Amino acid sequence: MPSRNSTATINVPLTTYAQGIMQDRLAAYRLAQLLCPIVQVTGASGPFKIFDDRNDFLVEDMKRPLGGPRRRLGFDATDGSYACQPFGVEIPVDDFEIDMAGNQNPVASNLLAQGKMRSMLSRKATGYAKRCTDFVFANLTPVADRGEFSNNDIDPIDQIDEQLEIIAGTAGTTENMNVVMSLSVWRKIRGNAKVKARLGIKDGISLSKERFLEGLLYPVNLEMSAVSATATKRGQASVSKSFIMGSYLLITHTLPNPTPVDPSPFKCFTTSSTLVDSVKTYREEQSNSDVHSMDWSEDLKKTGDGCAIAFAVT
Repeated sequence: MPSRNSTATINVPLTTYAQGIMQDRLAAYRLAQLLCPIVQVTGASGPFKIFDDRNDFLVEDMKRPLGGPRRRLGFDATDGSYACQPFGVEIPVDDFEIDMAGNQNPVASNLLAQGKMRSMLSRKATGYAKRCTDFVFANLTPVADRGEFSNNDIDPIDQIDEQLEIIAGTAGTTENMNVVMSLSVWRKIRGNAKVKARLGIKDGISLSKERFLEGLLYPVNLEMSAVSATATKRGQASVSKSFIMGSYLLITHTLPNPTPVDPSPFKCFTTSSTLVDSVKTYREEQSNSDVHSMDWSEDLKKTGDGCAIAFAVT
């Protein structure tokens, strides 16, 4: 068997593969991006602006007298600060696994490495999504007297439209709006009698995502999340999983390319755009394994008020 180095070296093919998987294919990562979009920063600590909508909507007198100065605008906002913390994870590939895949077959060996990487990234993304949702729920108070979507005397679309109007007024736009819910919340909306009547859904016909979107006040990005998590350890008798979004529906205004000063209500500050700085590989002789490792940093922050609204759905 070829010798392997004991020192960690950057594995360029696996780094590229990992960054692509995180960016494009993992539903948990997509969910987290909608709630706490990533802001890549050059240093692990620094300042950010806490969003204040008065900067965008304050009416200023910009007329100047002949020979006089222009109206100088300020940016009146409170500064916050982030301090990214280190995170890391690794996964071994036993020599015998490589032998079973075909030691002399580079294609099989690469597929084995990618399979291990995908397993590691999936668990990493699930943990990250859980941290993001827990952080958002801990920093948002659900709208009072709203969200009883299983009650057929209540119109969920009317309640959602009400909050869409409010958040548009805060953000000053209807662009880049997200409505995020778990599948259990979606089931309650689909089964609501007033929703069916409003959208002309007859018995025996299911409400589609497209029909629901057509019924809202304005176009939004709709995410129906089935991302689940479990605390059940391997070897336990039964596995209990639950949707990470629980029984919540969230409306958020987030920009696709957030910065330290944009109005996104929650952000993840990190030194890597995909939470993958690099994948490194090193040899661990005592376990007869090659080990693929990954490091990154993150700090979740609430960066503004008004651009996120939560429903506790029953």
